[in-house]
Amino acid sequence: MACEGDGRIRRMMPGRRTAASAAAVALLMSSMTVPSLAFELFGREFFEREDETIVVPDAQPYALEFVVEGGDVDLSRAIRNASALAREEGRPPPGAAGLIARARGDYGRILAALYAEGRYGGSIDIRIDGVAVQSMRPDAILPDPVPVRVVVDPGPLFRFGAIRIEGLPAGAMTQEDDEALALDTWELTEGAAARSGIVLASEGRLVELWRQRGHPKARVATRDVIADHRSRTVDVTLIVDPGPAAGFGEVEVTGTERLDPGYVRWMTGIPPGEEYDPDAVARARDRLLRLGVFASVSIVEGETVGDDGLLPITFNVSERKRRLIGGGASYATIDGATLEGYWMHRNLFGHAESLRFDASVSRIGAADVTDFSYALATTFRRPGTFTPDTDFTLQLAGKRESLDEYDSRTVSAKAGVEHRFTNRLTGRTALNAEWAEIDDAFGESRFLIVSLPSKLDYDGRDNKLDPTEGLRGTFDAEPLADLRGGTLALVARSALSGYLSLSEDDRLVLAGRGSLGSIVGASLADVPATRRFFLGGGGSIRGYEYRSIGPTIGGDVVGGLSFWETSLELRYRLTDLVGIVPFIDAGAAYEESVPDFSGKIRVGAGLGIRYYTPLGPLRFDLAVPLNPDGGDPALAFYVGLGQAF
Repeated sequence: MACEGDGRIRRMMPGRRTAASAAAVALLMSSMTVPSLAFELFGREFFEREDETIVVPDAQPYALEFVVEGGDVDLSRAIRNASALAREEGRPPPGAAGLIARARGDYGRILAALYAEGRYGGSIDIRIDGVAVQSMRPDAILPDPVPVRVVVDPGPLFRFGAIRIEGLPAGAMTQEDDEALALDTWELTEGAAARSGIVLASEGRLVELWRQRGHPKARVATRDVIADHRSRTVDVTLIVDPGPAAGFGEVEVTGTERLDPGYVRWMTGIPPGEEYDPDAVARARDRLLRLGVFASVSIVEGETVGDDGLLPITFNVSERKRRLIGGGASYATIDGATLEGYWMHRNLFGHAESLRFDASVSRIGAADVTDFSYALATTFRRPGTFTPDTDFTLQLAGKRESLDEYDSRTVSAKAGVEHRFTNRLTGRTALNAEWAEIDDAFGESRFLIVSLPSKLDYDGRDNKLDPTEGLRGTFDAEPLADLRGGTLALVARSALSGYLSLSEDDRLVLAGRGSLGSIVGASLADVPATRRFFLGGGGSIRGYEYRSIGPTIGGDVVGGLSFWETSLELRYRLTDLVGIVPFIDAGAAYEESVPDFSGKIRVGAGLGIRYYTPLGPLRFDLAVPLNPDGGDPALAFYVGLGQAF
């Protein structure tokens, strides 16, 4: 079979290069007058959708026998998944006409599935009550239920033969070219299984190659795909028309209601006149979505490049509601429950400025009401300050922590900026002023702190809610000065987490995390307890109480000037909704700025259950401390939203 550039099917006489025998079924189907579903192959629609559909109110149950010859389990599954008769067996169609239409539509669906698996010489036989479905009338009278038999002979596997590609750029390939073509995964090669999806994917890569070179209207002008029965090969010819090179034209914005369209246009970061770059368009869309004010952002490029060599672009946006209320909750048997809530306004003055009020209460159930911990914060954020990728924030916060290790009351004010260097790398810094009153093993202390908390965050995960591949690394550094005590110190910590899929379907994932930190320039007593390193709890070493691991004085945990911790999880997804996660955590904190590894290492282990939702997995973890002290619990249970890391 050959699919030409105009989408026609070229038929050959027997004895010459011929289409797969299954294509004969497709040609027969094209002469039917009853309704059928269209399907696409190599991007071309084979059957036209008819406007009129016969509707019969009475359902027609059927008993299906589905046979795929050859014994290939994966191939059989792919064919059954393509069949509407198999997928919808539990939902009978309306009357005999509906069943006949469903069965006739299965010819195209199964044929496309065969081609997708590189099977171009197969045959499909579908019978209703023993009668070939193509010869049945829509008003046929059928028994209840009616037997339906589908027999599919997939035929032999075809492989790619001669591959000819014309229209590639002249000269040496650039790094962008290599990335666009993804040469390390290129599958359109002689001898490879001739799956139809490989041809479509290759076309997309070839078009993207030219788009990366500034040709927005590149297209595959000619596609010739010919199956030869005698050699069981498929020859492919692709001729690419790059179209003209172009620059960015005027950027238009539609759909805004309360936002300033000029501001939205500026936030795209697309300067008119510069060379067209599809990555710049993708970054513009991501930048607008990160504003949090749009329910959707779609991009419409001009149909043609203008005489001036410029391509206009329109961003169609849909605004979300300006005000929202949200909250969350988590629970651990030894730390109690935490309740969180917030109110937010997403667009104060027309430039996506947000104002957010946060409140939380923790240790509920683990302490008396007078010993609960509380936090309040008000945050103003203005995106697109200085550059479209730079945000400015102001925050006022108050916090009271009542823990076994210390009691603290803090009030802080912070002004900072956050800049997104790339899609994966973000940096932020702020000027922070803080008043703190702390009662711990060193007694009652007061601090007036001025600091510069800063952070670099690299996020290369494939999915932030439930990653299966990639790395994430963070580095935090906070130079601080206590104006009351004259202390100067640097608090630094880093963390690295990695994810490796151990199965093709990503149902088995190995996840690991490691972190370490150090405080230099001050003694343990001169550093506020809120800055020292404590370990333990659901986000640290599970099985131990929150912030219960660290150096002690007189039996009281006071936190450390350095620490390390690590976690390892094996995430196995049993079904689409449920998974199990065996895990082990370990770590220690030390009195000195450099870990000496002489202290006791704490280890916790357990088993978790994950229930997968659109918002992320619900986490249920049961953990035990493997080397507890006298005050540590025998068992701890944690509930939260999202993976542990």
